[in-house]
Amino acid sequence: MASVKRVISPEEWKNRQISTLKAVGRTNYLAGIASPKADPIARGIATEGKFADAMRKAIDDESRKKGLEKTDMGTWYKYAHDLGADKLVDGVVKREAKVSAFVTAFQPLLTSHLAKIDALAEETDSDRETRMLENLRGLKALKGKA
Repeated sequence: MASVKRVISPEEWKNRQISTLKAVGRTNYLAGIASPKADPIARGIATEGKFADAMRKAIDDESRKKGLEKTDMGTWYKYAHDLGADKLVDGVVKREAKVSAFVTAFQPLLTSHLAKIDALAEETDSDRETRMLENLRGLKALKGKA
């Protein structure tokens, strides 16, 4: 006989969520991105102020810190181990064109930078220190250039 449950148990709720996701999650995701309700890029740009406000609020409220305090290394390791490696490889492989574009743009910048560093003297400790600092400054200057 059926019984009325206004709110199902946490276990049943979780099981329904997971089983629904397993059954139709990928299909629904692909259908959703094929026909978004709005241009996600334009929408992201339009809501930049709202995003910045949310980030400021999260920083002021220490939300990230509080969230991190709720976990432990064992939990972090489990997710990093079970999800991370496959996501890394698959994500990079699927973005091969993006990786190629970056490397193609960055390689000549790095080559030029290294030529300048290689031309510096390295006879004394002071020379090596200067060389190290120039390398650091040059690499910082290259950040975001490619």
